[in-house]
Amino acid sequence: MSEIYPIAVPKWGIEMVEGTINTWNKREGDAIARGDEVFEMESDKIVNVWEAPVEGVLRRVIAEEGDAHPVGALLGVIAAADVSDADIDAFVASYANTSGSAETAAESAPAAAPATTAPASSKPGGDANTRSSPSVRRLAQELGVDLNTVNGTGRRGRITEDDVRAAASDAGEAGAGDNVQVTPLSATRKTIARRLTEAKQQIPHFYLSVDYELDGLLARRAQLNAAGDVRVSVNDLIVWCVGRALMAEPRVNVNLVGDDIHQFADANIAVAVATEDGLYPATVRKVQDLSVQELATNLADLAARAADGKLTKDDISGGSFTVSNLGMFGVHSFTAIINPPMGAILALGKGEQRVVVKDGAPAVATVINATLSCDHRVIDGAVGASFLQALGREIDAL
Repeated sequence: MSEIYPIAVPKWGIEMVEGTINTWNKREGDAIARGDEVFEMESDKIVNVWEAPVEGVLRRVIAEEGDAHPVGALLGVIAAADVSDADIDAFVASYANTSGSAETAAESAPAAAPATTAPASSKPGGDANTRSSPSVRRLAQELGVDLNTVNGTGRRGRITEDDVRAAASDAGEAGAGDNVQVTPLSATRKTIARRLTEAKQQIPHFYLSVDYELDGLLARRAQLNAAGDVRVSVNDLIVWCVGRALMAEPRVNVNLVGDDIHQFADANIAVAVATEDGLYPATVRKVQDLSVQELATNLADLAARAADGKLTKDDISGGSFTVSNLGMFGVHSFTAIINPPMGAILALGKGEQRVVVKDGAPAVATVINATLSCDHRVIDGAVGASFLQALGREIDAL
């Protein structure tokens, strides 16, 4: 290795813009061997482990546990034991100055002085600013926290995001009364909040809603469950039909990545799975090639691993289209927010019996509402409508 090696936030996945340090598995002064698991970082709802590509000594830890940092930000430094502290300091300063981002530079630089060397100042630019990163200061502003009143628990008295949230919780509890519990957002919830806010603000959504009759699908489900060992749900059958419909109308089976449209040849369907920690887009690949039973088995496995917190990065990435079903909660219909970079998401409500007109006479049918949310930058209204027609044909054909 070169004498000094930077540990920077890696880019795990196309959509990753920042990561949150969950745990440092090594401490300053620890020897590092190639392949050692140095830290765990959460990004896009998945915890990844960073393995050292070099050997040396962990000479500097810059990022605190619980802090979020943008991709490329300096987290720490590995160097040989005989490299001087002055050389490490110079490297950190040089890395910050050449990173191309003022924020990254501020994030990466070590604290100017221990927290005890100067009293807190009520003026902007005072000691609190030298003990906090730009992301911490932004969070403090969002939560209405005066950094000069916060005691830093980080290295050298640095103020961390957890310190700010704790201060906000204390203030909230004081003002909200004894019957209100204040819980800071977890790293996963923060990721969900950021991604959905960006999606709703930046993606021009439009919505198409249709009703499908499910009596033929329900009859087919009963046949499959009577004949086989794998239990098939209504959702399994609809997702299977969605896979076939995406082959019939592939213009909906797309991602928008930057200014490029990624056209998928396979129906890689992300099915929204609700857990205690939030919503995960668990992906089943090549749905068009699976039998209904194979699809049901895959979805059941993904749901079980999501509940146990064992989904991998591959499990929640690579989707070309999303399906979200709230029918099991009694929801009649809803509109869903698109999960970028995918171009569309299908929201399914509850199947329920309704009076319909057939051949000019009233009849009873089991009907489900489906609402398609489309990104108008890549999918036109007629294309979305064409997909819904294709899906209706697949459901009727069961």
